[in-house]
Amino acid sequence: MHSSTARGSTRSATVAVLRPRRDSPPPRAFRLTPSDSFSPTWRRHELARSHTVLGPVRHRSVAGSANRIGQPFVINEHDAIGTGTQFAIGGSLVLAHGGYTDPSGTKFDTDNSPAVLPQLYVTSRVHELISVGIGFHTPFGLAINWPDSAPTTDVLKTQSLRTYFITPVVGLNLHKYVPGLSVGGGLDIVPATVELTQYVFFGDPDSGGTRGQAHLGGSAIGFGGRIGAMYAPPSIPMLSIGAMWRSRVKESFTGTGDFDIAAPYRNQLPPDGDIKTSITLPQSAQLGVAVRPIPVLELELDGVWMNWSQFKNLEITAPAMGGGTQTLVTPEDYKDTFTVRFGAEYKLPMQHAAVRAGYMYDPTPIQPDTLSAALPDANRHVITVGGSYQINPDYGVHLGVLYVLPTSQDAAATPGMPTYKGSYELQALVTSVTLTGTLGK
Repeated sequence: MHSSTARGSTRSATVAVLRPRRDSPPPRAFRLTPSDSFSPTWRRHELARSHTVLGPVRHRSVAGSANRIGQPFVINEHDAIGTGTQFAIGGSLVLAHGGYTDPSGTKFDTDNSPAVLPQLYVTSRVHELISVGIGFHTPFGLAINWPDSAPTTDVLKTQSLRTYFITPVVGLNLHKYVPGLSVGGGLDIVPATVELTQYVFFGDPDSGGTRGQAHLGGSAIGFGGRIGAMYAPPSIPMLSIGAMWRSRVKESFTGTGDFDIAAPYRNQLPPDGDIKTSITLPQSAQLGVAVRPIPVLELELDGVWMNWSQFKNLEITAPAMGGGTQTLVTPEDYKDTFTVRFGAEYKLPMQHAAVRAGYMYDPTPIQPDTLSAALPDANRHVITVGGSYQINPDYGVHLGVLYVLPTSQDAAATPGMPTYKGSYELQALVTSVTLTGTLGK
């Protein structure tokens, strides 16, 4: 199975890939190689790198509300301190586009369908100091489809990764003991599925060669956790500070591989059978500061560190020709990233509304010598706008738009790393709507 670690986003997990070269004679040996986020992948992540090219809504605020734009309302472990039962239900529509331009200048565009990403959060106060809640969201993911004409289909034709975070949380309101302080923690239960299709070429099909197909799929479930804190010093009412840490989540995928090609070549491919690999979604840490220079205006600056560098190699166990299994190792060599986000919220009390805008710089963890069609990723400049309307004291509706500006990254010139030289491009538009409410106050 192949994978990438969710850049949600997002670098995420996937299955493995088979890859004889289309310009070479029928090979006697076969190797599985990974393709490398929602990608185009779109990274999405929970307080970090989230959905991907193909799929994200990403960032939530830890210090205030100004950065809650792409995902306008979020209940985190430190939010579960209000009265009654609070809920947020909504979803995001992701329109993402990726491209590959070869060294001759010919460009190939992905053909990706829109992705819909649901989310649900519920919290309830059960004691003066304690609230409990549960959340459901999809912070890491991937969906990508290259046209048959793309030369990179022997790296990847189609790929889909989904991770489903189910997160029960507990929040503690410690204002009674430390005025202005609330803390919380939660458990991440993370089912995941992955499916990949890759073409296999024996010779050039345009010159009498043969094209086959490898289809791989699997599932996994992983576990992790998170802790967070928010502090609003009573002596400085205009200031609030938030921090959050989320652990790694290891996903051990098991699944099957199905290889189809014309009879003369079938015995040169691995037999159909079980495939397995493991993928670790990275740990992250976030720090945010919000300032309210006037009551109706909030400014927020957040920083997010993602531990992508733990993804050094991809190890895959697959059937071997002649019987038994083989373990294949592919270097990935991701690098850690630090994302910077700035947001502003302006309240309109008379209209029972608020408007928001923001900017984010989101660097890629993928280096030029491992860049591929499986994850055409690059450093991202992101702009966001959003707004909220309070329908009545108990219910509100929130809208958000996130736009990843067109960006690109060139593959390294190192021979064979990566196989396909050229430039990989991406851009994305994410729209979201959320309904929030309070019951039983």
